[in-house]
Amino acid sequence: MMQDIYVDTVTAINFNNGIVRMTMVDQDPDSLADGVATLPGESHPEPRLRRKQQVIMPLNGFLYMVSVIKGLVDDPKMQQIISRHVEAGLLPGADAAPPAAAE
Repeated sequence: MMQDIYVDTVTAINFNNGIVRMTMVDQDPDSLADGVATLPGESHPEPRLRRKQQVIMPLNGFLYMVSVIKGLVDDPKMQQIISRHVEAGLLPGADAAPPAAAE
């Protein structure tokens, strides 16, 4: 029996010895119930995330998954949705600076 698990996003993808690990999170319901406290220096509150699930797979399975996702992202209907999200400011545009490499 397949089990459905809701997650908000992936926060980490690690690769070691041929195995890929993806850490998935959701918003912490306790912080949502508490009204999400603002951390010092923040202008707006950010919901806290909690680790929900870890997906572990061999590299070949991960690369196949990436090709499936690329096919979805390249679909014209998905491109329209992505464009609307960029215009609304919900996603960075193509001209956004790439994230800095971790040192």
